[in-house]
Amino acid sequence: MLILVVDDSYQNRKLISAQLENGSRKIYTASNGVEALEILENTEVDLIISDILMPQMDGYQFCSQVRQNEKLKHIPFIVYTATYTSDSDEKLSFDLGADAFLKKPAGLKILEETVAKLVKSPRSERNVKRLVMDSGPLRQYNHRLVEKLEEKNFELQKRSEELGYEIEERRRAERLNREGEELFKELTDAIHEVFWMTSLSKNEIVYISQGYEQIWGRSRQSLLENPTSWMECIHPDDRDRVIDSAKTRQVSGEYREEYRIVRPDGEIRWIRDKAFPVKNEKGDTIRVAGVAEDITEHKLKESQLKEVEKRRAELEEQLIQAQKLESLGTLASGIAHDFNNILSIMMGHTSVLEISRNNPEKFSQHISALHMATQRGASLVKQLLTFARKTEFNLELAQINDIILEISKLISQTFPKNIRLFTDFQENLPLVQVDTNQIHQVLLNLCVNARDAMQEGGVLNMETFLADSENLKVGYSKSLTEKYIVLRISDSGSGMSEKTKQRIFEPFFTTKDIGKGTGLGLALAYSVIDNHKGWIEVESELGKGTTFLIYLPVPKEKSEVNIKPIYSESEFLGGSESILVIEDEELLRNMLGDLLGSVGYKVYLAADGEDGVEQFLLRHSQIQLVLTDLGLPKFGGAEVIRRIRSIHGSVKILLASGFMEPELKLSLKDFDVSYFIQKPYLGKEILSCIRSALDQK
Repeated sequence: MLILVVDDSYQNRKLISAQLENGSRKIYTASNGVEALEILENTEVDLIISDILMPQMDGYQFCSQVRQNEKLKHIPFIVYTATYTSDSDEKLSFDLGADAFLKKPAGLKILEETVAKLVKSPRSERNVKRLVMDSGPLRQYNHRLVEKLEEKNFELQKRSEELGYEIEERRRAERLNREGEELFKELTDAIHEVFWMTSLSKNEIVYISQGYEQIWGRSRQSLLENPTSWMECIHPDDRDRVIDSAKTRQVSGEYREEYRIVRPDGEIRWIRDKAFPVKNEKGDTIRVAGVAEDITEHKLKESQLKEVEKRRAELEEQLIQAQKLESLGTLASGIAHDFNNILSIMMGHTSVLEISRNNPEKFSQHISALHMATQRGASLVKQLLTFARKTEFNLELAQINDIILEISKLISQTFPKNIRLFTDFQENLPLVQVDTNQIHQVLLNLCVNARDAMQEGGVLNMETFLADSENLKVGYSKSLTEKYIVLRISDSGSGMSEKTKQRIFEPFFTTKDIGKGTGLGLALAYSVIDNHKGWIEVESELGKGTTFLIYLPVPKEKSEVNIKPIYSESEFLGGSESILVIEDEELLRNMLGDLLGSVGYKVYLAADGEDGVEQFLLRHSQIQLVLTDLGLPKFGGAEVIRRIRSIHGSVKILLASGFMEPELKLSLKDFDVSYFIQKPYLGKEILSCIRSALDQK
């Protein structure tokens, strides 16, 4: 905002500028109406503040000129006078088009409020009258103006008159100066702010207003006697900053500080202090002046607002924590339900294994059921880790039909017989880059949900086909390639409402009874497919079943498929090498000892990291491979590997863990770890991994 201040008094102009100027306001000044009109010809201002008693063109004439000018007449106009203060003066001001009439001195608060009010809501109607030369107030003003102009004329004459006349003029000038000083003192003492002025060296207080005693609680005389005593009142935490700023920035006019002071009674007050240089006619800085105001009330309100905001944030955090606890309760009950089912299956089948020992067919069925139950448990753990992004994301080129075929075989064996499965695979689909374990988990989750939606039986369809991106939904932001493989999984179950459909991908949201679902399945599916640069769509209506469509991008560039060596079931996975197994879980450790011993390996067992390192130190010349857990007591798995490598640089190392941070795995590769295997694992998997590591060149 631009404000034009018109006053023939230099001190008045500087004082008003100091009171109103801030980061959003810029002040222009003029000493009379003629100068002001010249400024207005080239500058667009938002507000005018004008004195009345001025040489060349007074405030009444200036206001009349502004209101008669089509370009300027909209500008809000404040008359600010100490000379003409009668009701007739005020009426004449409004008749000529003024928007406000203030009497000097007016406090900063009144001046600020008047400026803000006029800028926000200017007078919509002004009954402007042209300047009538024979009006009473104008005749009185013109008479006073003539006197003042004559005085100014006498002051400007230099030794052109005889010595006696010059002495008289000097006396008159001194009188005018005293009157000006008294007027200035009355003005500054009338406002609540502290107006101060110092010498350029800061060693002398030229002037300090009455407000200092009210705000600082100390006498002005004490400050005049000790010009730096105001700094001693500054709070110790603010003192160095303010003193440094006062020394370096006051002369340049960049000094604007907020700080605390400590009054003699111990009360702490907040001060906003700003300064500007006072220059002589040559433009040299001769003094520094400033205005300090008490903003304690403002700071108190600001502090209260911050406290309210802090409390609101605390309440929000408490609400979030409550929601987390509720979600964890849902998750825990769902996991407990699933794991209890798995444990019930395992306990039930193990209890009848002994009975069925003499019946090979029954015995084989129980073993198969136990195997499937452990796979379900491992799958649930993987699902949790995947959702928490605690598993590695291993992309490899794969045929999506092969993954769905594997799922369909599992469904045929485990789903109720009243659910019929139909598949329709498009042949010769291009390969896609996927994490096969994660895609397997997504498809399994969708099929299990379909099973639960068909309690009375129904039809489950699984289809694949290739689609061009141009035929997909228009404007999908994640479309990155020309072709997508689409998986369609549909059921004839109960379907879902529109409200439920909007929430199905939220973590922990489930429509199942308490304790019968974790609420993670679809959230995990969404996350996994999103990580594969694809997306999921759902179509469903109550009573009309549900269809999920999964879109996976086909790579633009063909990549070579790296085929891992896979040992067939008939191939011998044993050997005669010596293996050190370091595992703190006793049952697992003993099982590995029996398994490896049964296929010909010589096995040494260690129960913790320290024991494992000691055994390797004794037998390092005999041992060809070390199989170690990651989470071991005494020495952790990572430390065991580092110590073994310091003893033997080329022994094969196989690391097993239920979960491993990718950063740790990357660091252990520097120690030449041959293989990493995820727990839980099948006997065939660990035997195959050991054999591959031993056969590595």
